[in-house]
Amino acid sequence: LVGFPLACLIMPGAKFQKFNPTPFLIGSAAAGYGSLGLMMTTRTPVPTVEIEDLGWFTKNVLENKIFNWLLFAALVNTYILSGSGLGLLTDAGTTLSDFQELISGSALGLVSTLDLAILCLTGASLVPEDLERRGVTDRTKASAIAASTILLPVVGLALYAALRPSLEQD
Repeated sequence: LVGFPLACLIMPGAKFQKFNPTPFLIGSAAAGYGSLGLMMTTRTPVPTVEIEDLGWFTKNVLENKIFNWLLFAALVNTYILSGSGLGLLTDAGTTLSDFQELISGSALGLVSTLDLAILCLTGASLVPEDLERRGVTDRTKASAIAASTILLPVVGLALYAALRPSLEQD
């Protein structure tokens, strides 16, 4: 699901990129940053965008607050269903110890964790540009908001997408 919050940040500027980000975002569901990284190396910042520049999916789904809140709820639900949310709240020490055991005993667990961290950091790095597109010019505020999205991996980006200002229409 990490591709959806990333899509909310990447797709508004998709029209102006060398490569269409869509296949790379879809590929990130299977290959993580290995897929998305290829597109990100050629990506150029797009600090302004007009509503007319957005594709149908971006305009009607990724920019839709109902979709953004449903995505946030689905991602919060992953913390609930996995038990990690309750575990962190009731016995953080044991939960973190179990996690450390998982990543030290499994190469796949370690690589998946690093990949998720890279995807979350990538998303956070896109937040200031997204806020600039939405009329927020205070770089300190944008950086603080970006940093806050890292506090809850993936969920933070979805919450940002749900709470961010709408693109202004001229």
